This record gives sequence, C-alpha cells and structure tokens, in this order.
Amino acid sequence: MPQKKKISVLFVGAELAPLVKVGGLGDVIGALPKALAKTGVDVKIIIPFYGSINTNEYKTIKISQHLMVKSAGAKEHFSLYQTILPDSKIPVYLVKHRLFNSPNIYFGSRKYLSNGAYTRTYIDVERFTIFSQAVAEVIYAKHWPIDIVHCHDWHTALLPTYIDEYSIKHQDFPNIKTLFTIHNLANQGVAPLDILDYASLHHDLTPALMEDYYDRDGNVLDFMKIGILSADYINTVSPSYAKEILTKEYGEDLEVYLQRRRKHLLGILNGIDIDLFDPKKDKYIYKKYSKDQALPGKQFNKSRLQARLKLPVRDLPLFGIVTRLVDQKGFDILLPAIEKMLSKKDWQLLILGTGQKIIEEKIKSLAKKHPEQMAAVIGFDLGLAQNIYAATDFFLMPSRFEPCGLGQMIAMRYGSLPIVRATGGLKDTVKHRRNGLVFKKHNAADLQRALYQAKKLYQNKKQMSQMMGSAMSIDWSWRKSAVSYMELYQKLLK
Repeated sequence: MPQKKKISVLFVGAELAPLVKVGGLGDVIGALPKALAKTGVDVKIIIPFYGSINTNEYKTIKISQHLMVKSAGAKEHFSLYQTILPDSKIPVYLVKHRLFNSPNIYFGSRKYLSNGAYTRTYIDVERFTIFSQAVAEVIYAKHWPIDIVHCHDWHTALLPTYIDEYSIKHQDFPNIKTLFTIHNLANQGVAPLDILDYASLHHDLTPALMEDYYDRDGNVLDFMKIGILSADYINTVSPSYAKEILTKEYGEDLEVYLQRRRKHLLGILNGIDIDLFDPKKDKYIYKKYSKDQALPGKQFNKSRLQARLKLPVRDLPLFGIVTRLVDQKGFDILLPAIEKMLSKKDWQLLILGTGQKIIEEKIKSLAKKHPEQMAAVIGFDLGLAQNIYAATDFFLMPSRFEPCGLGQMIAMRYGSLPIVRATGGLKDTVKHRRNGLVFKKHNAADLQRALYQAKKLYQNKKQMSQMMGSAMSIDWSWRKSAVSYMELYQKLLK
C-alpha cells in the first residue's frame, strides 16, 4: 500500500523560544511543532530575523537573497535564512529585512484603546505587515508544498488575506488553508486605513478586507478582526476562552464577528515543557523532589528561599506570584485583598514580575511596609521563578481574563496549589479542592475568602498532601494538544 502523505504545516509567528521570546507566544511556537512532528506532521517555522538572535548559538545559512515585495509602490528587498529548532530536526526560516535588524521585537510600547484592548505603535504594525507579505512571497517563490499555514496572533493576521490575494493573482499559487490562533484577543494590531497602501493589498479583492475597510470603525483597520474574518478556521488556547470571547464581556468589541465564525471556532488547551518544569530534575531549585516526597521537599525549598529573600524562616503558608504586573492579571482585586491581610503574621507572599509602573510601585510599597510578610522582585529571573514554584504552597492567579495561562500548570507540576478565578484556561485546568482553589466573581472579597480557605487548608496536612498529589499527577505535556491540532488540521483539509 502507498504510504499516506504527511500533512505539511507552516507555523508563522513573531516569537520562537529559545531563539527569541517576549512571552508565552514564543513558548507555544517553540514547543507545539515538536509535539506535532511526533504525530507525523511535517512542520516548518518562519519568523523575522531579529538582530537579537544569537547566530553563534543558532547557526544560520542564507538560502535566498534576492526576494522582493512591494510596499506603497516601492520595492522592499529581503533575504531568507535557515536554522534548526534546538532539540529537533524542524527547519526554522528567518526573514531578514532592514525593519528587523534591531534587537527589539517591538520598537514601541503598548497603546491602549478605549475598550481596554491594546495595539502597538504604527511602525510595529508596519513591520509585521511587511513580514506577513514576505511570508506569502516566500511560499510562492520557493514553491513550498504547504497544506496549512498556521498563523499566530495579530502579527500574522493579514497572512490569510495575502494568501487569498496571491491565489487570485497567480494561477500557480494554491489557495492554501489557513488556521488563525488567537493567543490573546485583547492584543490587536490597529492602524489607519492607509496601511493598505503600505501593505499593497486591495480592499475590494477579499471579503474580509472589504468589510473592515468599509466598516470604517474610526477609520482604522483591526488586524485581529481581519484574521477572524479571513482564516479558514480559528482557535483559541483553551476551550473556555473560545466560549467567553463570543460574549460582550470578553469579546473586546469583536464578539459580533466571532459569533459569525462560531462554527469555525474552537479552543485547544496549551501544554507546558514537562522536561523544563520538573521538580525531580530542576537544576535551579535547592532540593529536587518527587510527588512522593513533595511535602518535605517543598519545606526545604521554602526555608532556603525565605532566607534568600530575607523573610523570617517559619513554617507557615507561603503564597507565590510569577506574572506580568498588568491589570489583566487581577491586581485591581489582589492588592486590596492582600493589603487587608498583611497585618496578620500567619502567612507570607512572594511576587516576581514586571509591568505597569503604577502596579510595580504599589507592590514595592507594600513589601517595604510589611517586610516580614512580603518580598517582591521587580524584573524577571528564570531561576528565581523556578524556586518560587518549588517553595510555595499556593500560587495566585486572580486574572480578570486568561486565554490559557501557563503559571497554574507549572505551579501544579511543582505541587504548588493554584488559587484562580474561574475564567478561560484557569477554569479548564483547576478544579476546586481537587488540585487547587477556585473563586468565581472578580472582586476582592471573593479572592480574600479564597486566601482564608488556603490558610485553613494548610493546617490540614492530609488533605493538603492529597491535593498536591492530584496536582502533580496531571499530564500537562504538549502531547494532548498536538493530537487535538492534528484532528483540526485533518478537518481543515476535508
């Protein structure tokens, strides 16, 4: 019998761990292709060639140097390089263009919109517009036999439209199936209508572009909206988030368009790197431990971390937070809740992260006021993060919304019980009093009750041990996610 042809998928995104990473998007694009390759998918990855990519560590070769797209009528030349995703045989292609020579993924900071969503500065929107156009040109010029182009977040949301236009303009360019993964709906690329001239796109050629152009929502184009309307299928990174974004509360003013696409929308939960996040072999933590030795192992790590962060070394419930310090993560309810409780000496709190200055300053002020109860490190330190997972008894994630969330899964891997709000991926992964504590309403009073429940639970060592065992037994690997994506790819190609 002839061998069944492999599905060929091109991953397209702005980040790729470990080559270049700002957030969880890089982790996904760095891990999911490896898991998919094990299921028999033929995977390629393409990202911009940022100036920060270490070419000594990641050896690159130039494979094309005379590629070109048109932008605002002018020729934009770019080259294509290739390397290999570490610990795999997966090829990674790098688009080298002058706009990406800087070591920074983004030139500007976030710009918050009136509805609470946010975008990037116009130059960043331009940069990823050029990148998306370049990807379409690479597929055409290299004659890649791609079955599915898997686009990630707003940076690549124009790519399905470019593919549609290329298939209209070039008879030998197939209309390749596209999947658009929304990692965070609030993160949208928004630009004035003249971005179409820069993009060399024609608003009357494709329905999605035509609709957004003639809607004239403030005379801007929203890349996220165009991706939603143009891709063959859409997915989010958890089943609950896929349902939530159909509502006004979570839809970021795009719920009407998502509701129209609901038959082509589903959620697939992310995984984590279970080799990196493994208390049995984690090189960063003070004492390695297994599920069977979790209580003494965590107690040892706790005492060492308390001493390191100049907290009194005491046997009491230790809570941890490792996150971006932004409103989305629930600091509007967290700070009032802990401020009321920090006067009590029966618990301690560790916070590691960076983000909005107003939140950073409030956290530093609280830590200074309560030095025996709270320690805060503003910044990011991978080793310290691992130690917080290993040392804490509880891990706080009171998010306003959470598309998937990785922190709660990593925490459970180390036996740190998550305290989460029932939203998005947190709702899908944490079950109340089985592997963590869950509260429903986004307010400080409900969070405070959950904190009191945790302190009481800490006194019941038997129940605490059972819940820790349940949390540490769950398989959070990318294997299950890869199977779900494989099924979605097959559905796309029917």
